[in-house]
Amino acid sequence: MVISKLEEQAALQKEETESTVDCRMRRLKDKYESQISDLEHITSTTQSKLNVMKERLTDVEADNIRLRGSLKSLERQNEDIEKVSSRLKGERDKVEEVIREEFSERLVLLEEENKNLKTDLVETRTRHKLELERTEKSHEIEMGDVQGRITSAFSKRDELIRELREKEGAALARADHLEALLIKQREELLKPIPKKIINAVFDPDVHL
Repeated sequence: MVISKLEEQAALQKEETESTVDCRMRRLKDKYESQISDLEHITSTTQSKLNVMKERLTDVEADNIRLRGSLKSLERQNEDIEKVSSRLKGERDKVEEVIREEFSERLVLLEEENKNLKTDLVETRTRHKLELERTEKSHEIEMGDVQGRITSAFSKRDELIRELREKEGAALARADHLEALLIKQREELLKPIPKKIINAVFDPDVHL
């Protein structure tokens, strides 16, 4: 009897234990399955990101290769530019030296020319001064001659005016005399003719 009860209790405990274990196992299974699903999702996401990163890495590596090629090309261009710059600098130095020499030569020539011009200027000024003095003296002489001619012309003009005035006075006098004669003749013509003279004109036998 006691054994049966113990067996029953044992069986009951066993069932409870198994039930508890099953429940725990189901919870653990669900938990683990959820975690596994999360891990699979995370793994898938991570794999996708990894693939994207690989693609980006591939692009970056391609860009890196291209940039390295561009860098080498730029380095070669820089070397060429430095060579050209060095050559141009040398040529510039040569040109500057040539220009400096030419400038020095031209400066000497200009100084010599300036000296000659100053000498010519002094000579020209002296010559012009002498010529001006001669011109002034000649001008004074000519002015004296002109003044004399002007004075003579004024004298002749005054003499001519005097003569013209005398002639004008004589002409006016003659005109007055002629006018007086004309008036006298007009008066005589206007006088009545004597009857005796008229008879003598029409009768020849009558003696005046």
